[in-house]
Amino acid sequence: MSRGIGHRLGAAAALVLATRAASAELAPAPERERPSHGVPHAGAVSGEAGATTPISALLALSFGRGFRFNNPYRLATPLGDTAESVSLAATYLDLGGALLFGPGEFRQGVALGGSVALQGIGQLVLTPSYLAVFGLDGDFALRGRAGIPLVVAPDATAGLEAALGASFAVAYGLGAVAELVGDVYFGAATDERSITTIPMLSLQLGICFDHQVAP
Repeated sequence: MSRGIGHRLGAAAALVLATRAASAELAPAPERERPSHGVPHAGAVSGEAGATTPISALLALSFGRGFRFNNPYRLATPLGDTAESVSLAATYLDLGGALLFGPGEFRQGVALGGSVALQGIGQLVLTPSYLAVFGLDGDFALRGRAGIPLVVAPDATAGLEAALGASFAVAYGLGAVAELVGDVYFGAATDERSITTIPMLSLQLGICFDHQVAP
């Protein structure tokens, strides 16, 4: 009699264990935390990670004229008593464009200018430059530029150029711009020297258009 009861109790206990095991297999496993691999999940604060750098385009049209401090070719308009004296260079027209990166307080980028002489011998100069613009209070900004002027005509040569200037915004992106430009050109040989250097200092005034392209 006791052996039968024990057998029944053992069978019941085995049935209960089997039922619990089956329930554990059917129950969903707890979700494990997955690695993010540096990608924030939905709802995370992005902060400044998605910020983009502002890009602006700048155009300028200027007229200028300057002084030539060495006159090895006896060019016209000397200011002294001899042909070798400091002389006035030809009036020129300069058209330039630039692509700048950064906020209004400090922008920098690349520029390309083209100058043509409006007097005397026809001359064309292309100048790729680095340009930096420092925004001040209000609509006033200072600018600095360094480049390599490439004389295309009448004779091919090159030089060095540095410029300091300022701009003032008026309305709708339009403004006024002024630059003091210093150049050193390397010219052909003369009877006195194998390589000539021609320092120049020019002032150019014009109008500019400043437009933010992105974002």
